[in-house]
Amino acid sequence: MNKFLYKNTRLSNFLLAIILLIPGISYAQYQENIPKPSGPVDLSETSNQVIFIALPLLILILYLIFRKRIKKIKKDKNEGMKVDK
Repeated sequence: MNKFLYKNTRLSNFLLAIILLIPGISYAQYQENIPKPSGPVDLSETSNQVIFIALPLLILILYLIFRKRIKKIKKDKNEGMKVDK
């Protein structure tokens, strides 16, 4: 039981250190002379439509297709294992 508590204490300390370092790491990546958007996105421009609408939809569709394909492959593999037994 003592080893279990020791491992959990080490893990807890490690996770706490990571959580406390996240703000410092994100602040270190802050770049000062980069222009920042100051208002809502103007969707009348074609480039903004592609960046904020078309690309996310394309990524979502590809993810759903990929996920469906992986499930089908796993199902076929499991059925093949059942037949072999």
